Amino acid sequence: MPLTDIIIVEDNLAIREALAEYLLDDGFVVRTAGDGATLDLLLQARPADALILDLNLPHENGYAIAKRVRQSLPAIGILILSARLNAGPSDPQASVADLQLAKPAEPQALAQAVRAVCALALARRSSKSG
Repeated sequence: MPLTDIIIVEDNLAIREALAEYLLDDGFVVRTAGDGATLDLLLQARPADALILDLNLPHENGYAIAKRVRQSLPAIGILILSARLNAGPSDPQASVADLQLAKPAEPQALAQAVRAVCALALARRSSKSG
């Protein structure tokens, strides 16, 4: 798999840095943001293959960000990573994400989940271009 560009959106600096370090070590290109406004700036500078979104963020929650980003970038992979996953499969908010993973996540499970959402994003891009 080619290098995959991921943006981690997490307001807790220690968690954000730990996630970024692990994914960098695993071969991903990683950018980070502490909120939706910073994410917007990163996406304007360069699109990403996938997002890792916390739910509890300042100013705008992860589901709202996921919905907004999905509307403008329909092919992007979205992984919700949160300690407070309370959405069931029938919850319409949950449908904006490709996958949800509870914190704390084992590093290998996180990398596997990121690869899965990147594969979905690649498949969506391929189906649109073909």
